[in-house]
Amino acid sequence: MLKITKLAQEYFLKLLSKKKKNICIRISVFIKNNIFKGNIAFCDIKKIKNNDIKLNFNKLNIFIEFNSLKFLENIKIDIVKKELSKKLKFIVLSKNNITIKQNIQNLKKDINNFLKNIINPKLLHHGGFIILKNITINYILLVEFHGGCQGCSMSNYTLQNWIKKEILYNFPEIKEVHDVTLHKKNELSYY
Repeated sequence: MLKITKLAQEYFLKLLSKKKKNICIRISVFIKNNIFKGNIAFCDIKKIKNNDIKLNFNKLNIFIEFNSLKFLENIKIDIVKKELSKKLKFIVLSKNNITIKQNIQNLKKDINNFLKNIINPKLLHHGGFIILKNITINYILLVEFHGGCQGCSMSNYTLQNWIKKEILYNFPEIKEVHDVTLHKKNELSYY
């Protein structure tokens, strides 16, 4: 679960003290250029979604966007001081970091073979293929479509209803599969 240091909590409280009473802090995670980015923002309490997760800290409530929670399992938010400035930083927590990296490397080899031998031969019927871009430390698989699948209007359906199910069934350590393709319709797109 997400951890927020006392220093970071105090910093949040100081920032919130300068805002109106109905303002809170909301944390979300998004993908940009195949890299996961954490986003901490002020949010009007009326704009908090029903499925957002509320975390209670001493004198402080923070909301987590529901779909972002899985990315924040082994994360700590802390204040990093540099000369005269302060910066909030997302830090990956793991006592077994080396073991996790080795597991991920082995998993990458196995999943690459699986994509090459099981998934891609079927995608080739539509002139496309899929590649493994990365596996995050939280075991989230990032994939990218190419050829006829890049820009295809059915690529999300194919991912969610076939590829993702096959990967999660065959590799139970993988928690989620995300498409990081920059989809643009082109002359190779199947649909």
